[in-house]
Amino acid sequence: MGGVSIYLALWILYALHPEWLPDFSLYMVCVSALLFVGVLDDRFDLPVMPRIFLQALVASIMMYSGLHLASLGNILFCYELVLGWAGYAVTLLAVWGAINAFNMVDGIDGLLGALSCVTFGALAVMFYLDGEHELAQWSLCLLAASIPYILLNLGIPWGQKFKVFMGGAGSTLIGFTVIWLLIVATARA
Repeated sequence: MGGVSIYLALWILYALHPEWLPDFSLYMVCVSALLFVGVLDDRFDLPVMPRIFLQALVASIMMYSGLHLASLGNILFCYELVLGWAGYAVTLLAVWGAINAFNMVDGIDGLLGALSCVTFGALAVMFYLDGEHELAQWSLCLLAASIPYILLNLGIPWGQKFKVFMGGAGSTLIGFTVIWLLIVATARA
């Protein structure tokens, strides 16, 4: 239920501030598909291949819309490393990596929530310092949406009987959101 609640928080945030996240409808199509398959996986323990295929499909939709890693920046002695066509493969690997990295840390109470808060907090600071105030505000709101989950996941305030778990649905949503925000920010640079 943690992932579903954050998903609903995304819709409320969009209703209040639609200008904060560009391409929100495309983002929500991708996140909705990931959430749906994540809920099915949480319930029926799906095999790996359908989930990997969906993640590749979501990455392809994102890249088709124009969001992909075109450059790794000035990492070679002040020379920009332009990826060209390899940028699509790097983007696919980045999407797979982000989604599955967050999915792997799910399972220890408080770990996914704390990692999400640290990640969204760091992104908010980076975006704010770079002048991307809308993305910074979006990141802060995601951080705020994660705090009730952490409390309920740790059994605060109602005890262990009423714990809430993120599950595959929420961890894939968070992982994809992180990579989406990073790629949107690099596309603007």
